[in-house]
Amino acid sequence: MTINEPTTPAPALSPERPPVVTTMPRLGRGVCWSDIVREIELDELERESRMGEAA
Repeated sequence: MTINEPTTPAPALSPERPPVVTTMPRLGRGVCWSDIVREIELDELERESRMGEAA
């Protein structure tokens, strides 16, 4: 390396971010998330059918 050559700084090491943890709220006894997801899907299907009838 000569005096006239520009030196490139070493890339700064970025600190590792901890993984994002999302906790699900507790459900009542006998209720599971798949039941809730299914209810949401059924509501969306019902809404789509009503929108189709209204058009």
